[in-house]
Amino acid sequence: MIGKQTLISILGGVCYVLPLMAQESAVEGMKEATHTFFQKSIEKEKQEIYQYLDSIKSSGNNRQHDAEITDEDIQLVRKLKAIEREVPLDYSPRVKDLVAKYTSDNYNPYMCRMMGLGQYYFPLFDKIMDEVGVPRELKYLSVVESSLNPRDISSAGATGLWQLMYYEAKTYHLTVDSYTDQRMDPIASSYAIAKILKEAYDEYGDWLLAIASYNGGKGAVSRAIQRSGKENATFWDIAPYLTQQTQNYIPKFIAMTYAMKYADENDINAADTELSLRTQALDINKRISLNQIADALHVSKATLRALNPSFKRNVLNGTEESPLRLVLPVLDKKIASEELYAALNTPISSATLSQTENLSEPLQNGKYKVKVGETFASIADKFEVTVQDIKSWNNLRGNQIVPGQNLLIKKEDDFVNAKLARNTERSSKKNQQHAASATRTAYYVVKKGDTLSDIADKNGTSVGRLKSENDLNGSRIKPGMKLKVSKK
Repeated sequence: MIGKQTLISILGGVCYVLPLMAQESAVEGMKEATHTFFQKSIEKEKQEIYQYLDSIKSSGNNRQHDAEITDEDIQLVRKLKAIEREVPLDYSPRVKDLVAKYTSDNYNPYMCRMMGLGQYYFPLFDKIMDEVGVPRELKYLSVVESSLNPRDISSAGATGLWQLMYYEAKTYHLTVDSYTDQRMDPIASSYAIAKILKEAYDEYGDWLLAIASYNGGKGAVSRAIQRSGKENATFWDIAPYLTQQTQNYIPKFIAMTYAMKYADENDINAADTELSLRTQALDINKRISLNQIADALHVSKATLRALNPSFKRNVLNGTEESPLRLVLPVLDKKIASEELYAALNTPISSATLSQTENLSEPLQNGKYKVKVGETFASIADKFEVTVQDIKSWNNLRGNQIVPGQNLLIKKEDDFVNAKLARNTERSSKKNQQHAASATRTAYYVVKKGDTLSDIADKNGTSVGRLKSENDLNGSRIKPGMKLKVSKK
């Protein structure tokens, strides 16, 4: 027989084990229920994404609407929505293609440089966009517009990080004269673009439409909305009625935003650049030589020019009424040295100014012929530009140049750009009269089978205007002709 004490011990053990077994069973049940819940959530999300993609691909607004929906498509939508904030980051087949391009191995060096430059520029943009009240992600438009080159100048005269036109500079009170072009100033130009985009958003109530209007013009977007026949039209609704350039502009922005946000997982690492990440700014109310400042700080003239791209002649022409910002690198040594103080308080003389202005050799049709012994660095120093500028203007990647080689130098005070500036200034007077609907001047290369009527319809203008702006007497055009297209 079992003893009394043994029986008590067995019963006590049973009373201890049974609750534990029940507890473990409950935990397992909870785990299974949680797993089932998440599985259902994932399947539901996947189904919603599938329906979303199906609606896009069957809308008839893109050429790949019959393509099969893949897991890659679903994953891309999921990742786009994960980083979406105020600006819609919608999927389209074109977005998918551009994401693949921007995250490819071939594109990696370019993207790494953009990340490196972004370390300097993006914090500036974020601060300004917060102040004006526009989404921070709009900063990635600068990569699409200029590849973060503040000295970039398009064939139509659009200038700077944000590719602002002359009339836009004047509308938003940016200084553009023979000494300074604030379209190249990262801070001044960013305030202008933030205000332009904010005003467009206030008009359309949609960030993608606001962005499209910046590229293609408010007039073109408004006409496309009317042609779509939809009361609350989205960009994708009106895309078929916009130019091909503007149709591609939004996908480029979305894909670039994706590539920047998912840089780490695509091995996009910030490359070293010529820009110092530690800087300080001084307001200067007199005319000073940037060369003297560079000598005082014991830094290269290229370094100082890279931080101050808006000064054309290596001269800062500040006044009491309109002081200008001078950005300086913060060095390990005390920056307020006696040499710097002396340079800042020694206004440049007329004789020195004349000498400074004539340092560069004249250009022949905007081209410079390389001499024996010259390097990218020596030519950049001669023309007061950066090495990266020269490489960008000439589509060069390596570091080798040879005597006799012709290099394009985009100096705004040379013959070519002076002529362009005069033309831009004349056309700006007409643009300002139509400021509510004005936009950039574009160019269209005539293709086989094109007619003036076709081109006018594609670009939101009229046949009469095409003829007037291109000095055409009749309607005859030939493939390869480059037509100026100014859209309202």
